[in-house]
Amino acid sequence: MLTKALSCPKTYKLLGTMTQQVQNPLTSSRFINMCVSNWFLHLYVYSMIPLLYAQAREFSANPLLVGWCVVAFAIGMILPGPFGAHLMERRSRKQVFLKSLLLTGLLSTIGYSVATAPWMLIALHGMQGVGFGIAQTALGTTLVNDVLYSRYRNRGDAYYAWAGRLGIPLGLLLGYTWMSFLPITDAWWWALVPCALSFLLVAQTQVPVKAPVKVALMTCDRFFLPKSCPLSLTMFAAPWMMGRVVGNFPGGWVCLSMAVGALLAFIIQLMGKHRLSQRIAVALGYLCVVVAWLLIAYPVPATNYLAYILIGGGVGAVSSRHLLAWLITADHCQRGTAQSTYMLSWRLAFAFGFLSSAYFAMEHVAFDLLLSVVSLLLYLLWVSKREPSAETLSL
Repeated sequence: MLTKALSCPKTYKLLGTMTQQVQNPLTSSRFINMCVSNWFLHLYVYSMIPLLYAQAREFSANPLLVGWCVVAFAIGMILPGPFGAHLMERRSRKQVFLKSLLLTGLLSTIGYSVATAPWMLIALHGMQGVGFGIAQTALGTTLVNDVLYSRYRNRGDAYYAWAGRLGIPLGLLLGYTWMSFLPITDAWWWALVPCALSFLLVAQTQVPVKAPVKVALMTCDRFFLPKSCPLSLTMFAAPWMMGRVVGNFPGGWVCLSMAVGALLAFIIQLMGKHRLSQRIAVALGYLCVVVAWLLIAYPVPATNYLAYILIGGGVGAVSSRHLLAWLITADHCQRGTAQSTYMLSWRLAFAFGFLSSAYFAMEHVAFDLLLSVVSLLLYLLWVSKREPSAETLSL
């Protein structure tokens, strides 16, 4: 019977496909689907921010309302964290992700379209944060690693994170576009398209099925890794900077410039590989951030958009290198926990930066410059000495 099965052309085709995925799973359709799904999900989530501005204006509410919405989203991401391991081990991870998108997308959109009071926007965006936190736990810390062999997971997780990172400024641009050309009620529903595409990509992707494992209802596993707190501190200034810019309600060209900068940082990291050490890469990223702050503080017409290209590139470089350090310095069984800690740290810093701009606009730049310099010095003098070699950390 075995001989007959092996002689079947369909069996040879299946074995050939499996062999190809084993040899290079980073180009397999399953892994690519996960990365593109993450890109669509970030497009959707960050397109919400301009729409919240438009809705707040409809309510004649203070723009500070949007700042508190963003903070509520970050808090919402934290709330399901202690239950993440229980969900991932006792339920179908794919089903957890798909159901979380219903909360993040469809239910939230229905709520936005019928909202009648400003406080409802804060509650709804917080609910989206809960759904997004569960979705990232299921997709980013679990499903992506399930379709990759151990030796590919560092690179795979880095590419997956870059997909989301590139979706941030493009999602903002998308939101500004819908806000400019559509009534707010229609814009909420059009914004749902990237979320639906993320849902469909994962829904039609085959993922390994794992037997349920007994796990405590509440645990720090897949939620928070205390020993990585130094990395949270030294990365803080990068997403803070992004939040400061977005909280100042930039235009579409600013978002496009940041997207160009992030793409350039990704290309440079791919081409640099072993040529740039971890310390140099982080230092160059923060140097871009500092120069960008100076250009914003002392604007020159010829360099208006250069500052935002530097922000996209600098924040992308610092964030990506910190994620690699998070992954390598964590134990094998702590990979998902390290990724979750990185994700929550990034979003909290972004939210605090956003709220700061909502209150103070782009004033007090001296504090932002000092924060960037201190973060870099802490990294160079404290954190980087504990990390592996540049070769281990490269893509």
